[in-house]
Amino acid sequence: MNVSLLFRIACDPPARVWSGHGNLTIPADIVESAPAVYLGGGELLTLPDLDQIINGTAGRYDIVLSGVAPDTQALATTEAASVKGAKCHVGAAYFDDDLQLVAVEWISVLRADYLSTARQGTTRTITLSLGTDNTDRSRAPISFWTDADQRRRAANDQFCDHVAGITTGTSRRFGPT
Repeated sequence: MNVSLLFRIACDPPARVWSGHGNLTIPADIVESAPAVYLGGGELLTLPDLDQIINGTAGRYDIVLSGVAPDTQALATTEAASVKGAKCHVGAAYFDDDLQLVAVEWISVLRADYLSTARQGTTRTITLSLGTDNTDRSRAPISFWTDADQRRRAANDQFCDHVAGITTGTSRRFGPT
């Protein structure tokens, strides 16, 4: 079975690229509400292991595609500014021996930090830098999670509502009361 990678960046309008040549139509699923066309990104040069985040350790991933079509590079150049901070779904497209799409599996949801393009001779490349929520280094290594921090991440999440009432030597019951 052959596997290619899919990248859907939730900018406006969404950018869709796959690690192959030509256009690829993906059927509607949990990420795409309707069938969507993914532009060929060329050959995948680098893809680091997508780690499971444990104990809040931030991860950064630089993905490099080479042999990019001119229209895909032009799109990347014009849309690079809108990519910063956008949610990026990374998925795998599985093909049978006749290179017919069999299944799509979404692997990870990351945040796009920047998109850059380069050209060396006739070879065009795109580099997409992805990270987890805490890769911007705006938080000190030793910091406290407050209700305001959690509300920035998810406005309706009430998990940290009672953090302010916790002091040394006290315990607080979380969850429904």
